[in-house]
Amino acid sequence: MKKNIYFVQVSAVYGESVKTAYLPYASGCLAAYAWSDNAVADNYNIGRFIFIRENIDRAIESLEEPFLVGFSSYIWNMEYNKEFARRLKKRYPECTVLFGGHNVNPDGSNLDDMPYCDIVMHGEGEEPFKALLLALHEGKPLSSVNNISYRENGKTVSTERTAPGDIENYPSPYLAGCFDSIIEESGISPSIIWETNRGCPNRCAFCDWGALKAKVRHFPIERIKAELDWMVKNKVEYVYCADANFGLFPRDTEIADMIITYRDTYGYPQVFKTNYTKNRDDVVFEISRKLLGKSIGKSPTLSFQSLSPDVLNAIGRSNMELDHFKNLMVRYNKAGVPVYSELILGLPEETYESFSDGICTLLDCGQHTCIGIYPCELLPNSLLANPEYMKKYGIKTVRTPFSQYHCIPNSDDVSELSNIIVSTNAMNLEAWRRSFIFSICVQAFHNLGLTRAVAMYLKHENGISYKEFYEKLIEWLDSMPDSSVSGGAYAHLKQLTVDVSEGKGTFSVPFGEKEIITWSFEEYIFFRLVKELDGFCNEFSKFAKSFDADDEIINSLLAYQKTIIKQPCKSCIEAESDYDFYGYFNRIYADSYSPLEHKKTHLRIEGEAFDGWDEYARVCIWYGRRDDAQLYTGKKNKVIKI
Repeated sequence: MKKNIYFVQVSAVYGESVKTAYLPYASGCLAAYAWSDNAVADNYNIGRFIFIRENIDRAIESLEEPFLVGFSSYIWNMEYNKEFARRLKKRYPECTVLFGGHNVNPDGSNLDDMPYCDIVMHGEGEEPFKALLLALHEGKPLSSVNNISYRENGKTVSTERTAPGDIENYPSPYLAGCFDSIIEESGISPSIIWETNRGCPNRCAFCDWGALKAKVRHFPIERIKAELDWMVKNKVEYVYCADANFGLFPRDTEIADMIITYRDTYGYPQVFKTNYTKNRDDVVFEISRKLLGKSIGKSPTLSFQSLSPDVLNAIGRSNMELDHFKNLMVRYNKAGVPVYSELILGLPEETYESFSDGICTLLDCGQHTCIGIYPCELLPNSLLANPEYMKKYGIKTVRTPFSQYHCIPNSDDVSELSNIIVSTNAMNLEAWRRSFIFSICVQAFHNLGLTRAVAMYLKHENGISYKEFYEKLIEWLDSMPDSSVSGGAYAHLKQLTVDVSEGKGTFSVPFGEKEIITWSFEEYIFFRLVKELDGFCNEFSKFAKSFDADDEIINSLLAYQKTIIKQPCKSCIEAESDYDFYGYFNRIYADSYSPLEHKKTHLRIEGEAFDGWDEYARVCIWYGRRDDAQLYTGKKNKVIKI
């Protein structure tokens, strides 16, 4: 009689009216590879994949005589997996419990904290998982299986670590039918993880990807074509390509062209998101331009993580030259291609001054639309998590509930946890809080557009730096009474910041009218203020007029800025002014500054109407913030000068 093997790899359900979730790709890879072996297929049966956060007791009740249950673990499901495994072992003490994934410690020390876990697996799992099933069937000792840790006589034993294998002949879990029943029975619109290659040549200290020390290996083009056929057949809308450096290899352009052809011919996939390489600017520009031109791709990322030389030296990373970045921003802006840049808060050697200067340097270089700033998470397999490294840089963390954005708030009794760096030798806790608030305010007010026009005008005409503007804005917000629109939002942001820095809160906020889903802090602040736009603009006008600028121009500019912020149920607007603000700002985006022209201007802007605030938030803030979709002057709207 075949023994039953089950897989647990849960992720969040995204959206409310239309629910989508990722298929459990990592578990599927293990299953597809193992069951391609006749001995495994003859002796083991693949049970169900548990891939969304089900009630644990009901999920365990659904299992039939489980012989082995494998848990794929990362920051978004580790605590759920641990609680599931604990209850599973109590119900089925003879069941073998196996943990793998990025949250497995490299020394196997998870076993010390998880008495209900029998084996942990290190690195890529296809080959050791198959070897483990065969060893268990054949009665071989666990010591014969490479890349695992287990207990022997009360002590943790780790077997030989071997390099990942050649993936060319690894079967695809999609083509092998691993997820057919999920798609048929779950009622969930599937999103998928997709690999065209595997491995990363970089060794960034904050990342656990390069720590696997695997050279880049390619899946065959024939497999990629067949998986695209599978996506069409199963109407897969959203594809996240997990390649670490898409665009690094010549064939990536061919793959992008294939995706476009499939979308044009069959309608799927509808969205393709990936991680672009940072070393082939021309290739990435052409790929992203073509994909975005077909409304398939997401904006490319020009990442820095930090702009401090001391930080970059500490984390083993190099960045492009700023002049080159500025030229790239101009190129993308002229082509109408949105660009996303990332920074990480809490890296070793970062100070408040270097961090805030870095944000404003990106603004100076033309990155006004989308800067993503993330608290640094201490990942178990990263260099940052090495005890000696942590001691050297004085790294201190806090355990805070894990944050996932744009999904239904977790309603089960298990909270995921993140290790967030909130203090180092260079940045104490108060400096971290100050840095975090500065970053949220720049994203909410500048990137999302509430104050961007005023800040850009004062920078170019009055020499007010972005740092001075936003530090003064924060001082002003802090001085406002909590009963005011601006002061109330800021007071809540301050409390949220204290809560997360003390491990009492999460980095996401449930918000909405009918559809309550989670939002990042900057999205929440923008959403909250734009719903009370009249009140905010009335308050902000007093701050804007505190600078030594022409009152007539400032009044006209404030009216223009308010007019171009989208509102629900308005598909088009008309804006009249005595000044050509639209042309003025477009010249700045193109790095072709010339003074503001004093001439009557009449704009008609045609866009998309939204049926209420929930749809507005979903389309403009979630789907479209990198395209400036929250502004009528965004890239996808039609602007007519009359």
